[in-house]
Amino acid sequence: MEGFDAPYIVGNPDEFRSQLDAAGLKMFALHWNNMNDWRKDPTVIIETAKKLGAHYTGIAWLKVSKADTVTLDVVNEAAGILTKACQQAQAAGLQLYYHIHGYELQQMADQSTFFDSFVKHINYNCVRLEADIFWVTYAGQDPVQFMHRYRKGVELLHIKDMADHVPTSAFTGANFMPPDMPAENWVPLGKGKIDYKSVFQKGKEIGVKWYILEMDKYNGDVYAAVDSSLAYIRKENLLP
Repeated sequence: MEGFDAPYIVGNPDEFRSQLDAAGLKMFALHWNNMNDWRKDPTVIIETAKKLGAHYTGIAWLKVSKADTVTLDVVNEAAGILTKACQQAQAAGLQLYYHIHGYELQQMADQSTFFDSFVKHINYNCVRLEADIFWVTYAGQDPVQFMHRYRKGVELLHIKDMADHVPTSAFTGANFMPPDMPAENWVPLGKGKIDYKSVFQKGKEIGVKWYILEMDKYNGDVYAAVDSSLAYIRKENLLP
């Protein structure tokens, strides 16, 4: 499983780890989305990730409030924070990563994107990429083309399907907050408009290591949706 910096997880990581162990679960990655914690000192983040048994930790959110617009400066700052923390993370046996939410794909005057700038400011040996296929699509991008463009860095994928009615286009992040979006936007894999056969094929080509099945929200039984998604993956033989 993949965790995040919720108080019930990181407030007492030893206790949460014991709960995971008792359930036969392992946390392989930890999102830490409080940018101020990264700015001050990543030591606590790294130590907490280790206590939880994670191999990866990284940044997956750049906004403070729903109203925030994500700027180029904020995107580049995230790249700098992760780069600065690289040596410390590697010494602890951790791999840093960045999870894309789509607002990084705003286009600049030269037709490149904020995310292109982010990538220029990191070293893939230090920072790996986690591509959320839903949000890349939501930002108006072809997820397979995205994976190919950043193929040297993409190591993890968030996989979830998008209902046909959901509009897609570049966005700034202003008034963007996934928990506030309609639950009808998410559907099980194979029942939406994302071509997951092509996504998995590209993942095999570029060496993706982790496919994280996620449902931000769902208008129905989320466990049934997960079962349906897993059944689709097995039926189509999508995993290597």
